[in-house]
Amino acid sequence: MEGSGAECVQGVGLWLPTLPEDFAIPDLSVVDEDFRDAHVTKNYYAPNVFRLVVEVTSSNWSDDLYTKVECYAQADIPAYLVVDRKHGEVLLYQGPVEGAYPAPQRYERGVSVPLPESVGVSVELAVDTLLDGG
Repeated sequence: MEGSGAECVQGVGLWLPTLPEDFAIPDLSVVDEDFRDAHVTKNYYAPNVFRLVVEVTSSNWSDDLYTKVECYAQADIPAYLVVDRKHGEVLLYQGPVEGAYPAPQRYERGVSVPLPESVGVSVELAVDTLLDGG
């Protein structure tokens, strides 16, 4: 992500505005390269430095498809990508308005997902690769 002012990180906590001690640790995040300046506590950072969060569904898939959609929108995260292995598709939520994302763009096998401009890099991710974990 050289030259974009962004960094791709794993295991970095996102401080959520919904409750005083509410946070999430996305599977993958694209953050501003100076995200450490937005430290809140422990390994949690203010939401304004997150450009994209990515979740890959597992046994708790409903959290990624429902609860986190609401939480990330309320935190004003510009883009949320869900790799929905249970239903075999990738969902891209972007541009939250008044604490809610519009309906997601849905991508099925055989196509690629273009990352939104808010991420700061021009990249397309193959849905097959995302779903298969390659």
